[in-house]
Amino acid sequence: MYAVNPKTVVVLITSFPFAIQWTEDNIPAILHMAHNSQEEGNALADALFGDYNPAGRLVTTWPQSLDQLPPMMDYNLRDGRTYMYFKGKPLYPFGYGLSYTTFAYSNLSISAQHVGKNKDGEVAVSVDVRNTGSLDGDEVVQLYVRHVGSKVDRPLLELKGFQRVPLRAGETKTVRLPLRASALTYWDDATGNFELEKDDVELLIGSSSADLKLRKTIEVSP
Repeated sequence: MYAVNPKTVVVLITSFPFAIQWTEDNIPAILHMAHNSQEEGNALADALFGDYNPAGRLVTTWPQSLDQLPPMMDYNLRDGRTYMYFKGKPLYPFGYGLSYTTFAYSNLSISAQHVGKNKDGEVAVSVDVRNTGSLDGDEVVQLYVRHVGSKVDRPLLELKGFQRVPLRAGETKTVRLPLRASALTYWDDATGNFELEKDDVELLIGSSSADLKLRKTIEVSP
């Protein structure tokens, strides 16, 4: 079909990743959707004909091939599974998704340079998001953290908040995401508790785990 008509759309209906490197390299458009029961056809038609502007995001990391993953029976996430420990270049990263419009991020701000003293502490993260395209659409703003100097093994990235924001063409909104100190703890086998350690934590805002547009660093003080 692609040889006859290069303007081909591949519709991929699945709830888990596939290795589709050839499709990514050759087909100009891929529409991924989950199993939507009796409304599947209507949802597909709305997206293909532009009556609905897609804003879904992938909830798993899509590798380029099985060679990037540990053995199937290895259930230790730290050996390279999920976006938190995957060290290669994925085909599609966790949180990825396209739209019929485009968005720009600016003015990342935080309410405090440090958080802690107790696990009930909180810092407010805000960012301006603008729809820079000609169509209305939704953006999914994602907040990740990275521990800079932790004394324990931490993930490469951790999603700590997200918000889906509808924006008209040309519109700008300020998105606010709270981050509690309790979300920065780790489980300590020795104490049998979630512990808050003294550390620097990088806050990263973007549209996927691989498209992090703005960042700031806060200090955590238990």
